[in-house]
Amino acid sequence: MASATTNAMPVVTFCFALLLKMEVVKLRSSSGIAKLAGVSLCLAGVFAIAFYAGPALSPVNHHRAFAASHAPASTSSAPSRMTWIKGTFLIVLANMAWSLWIVLQGRLLKEYSNKMLVTVTQCAFSAGQSFVVAVAAERDFSKWSLRLDISLLAVLYTVIITCFE
Repeated sequence: MASATTNAMPVVTFCFALLLKMEVVKLRSSSGIAKLAGVSLCLAGVFAIAFYAGPALSPVNHHRAFAASHAPASTSSAPSRMTWIKGTFLIVLANMAWSLWIVLQGRLLKEYSNKMLVTVTQCAFSAGQSFVVAVAAERDFSKWSLRLDISLLAVLYTVIITCFE
């Protein structure tokens, strides 16, 4: 479900741009036909992913971290229908919000041409939102401390890759 809704983001972004009159589609021009063809192709891919009913694909990596996801699930640990509805609603809402931000960012950059300031502001708000979610998910601050294990290595790797990119 997540891959299908995420792959639909270009279509949602295009629709938001149309609604906000930032994009124009002229059906008689080749650019208008190309835009509609792109939207149609994107939606065809989304539907192919969403309605694919073939065999489940197992991961190539047989690491022990993935073993829990392939263990036979009991009826008590299986997600309920309400969980699927909430998850679907939240991922669609998140993708729509991200698409709207992409469209509004174009308008924002026309008014404030300082791309670095816009990027820093976005990162600051993202860090604030991530902090709120992290506090809601894990209220025990003792579990937030970094130890000399794989979690510290993951943080260092992210910092190094981000700095030298």
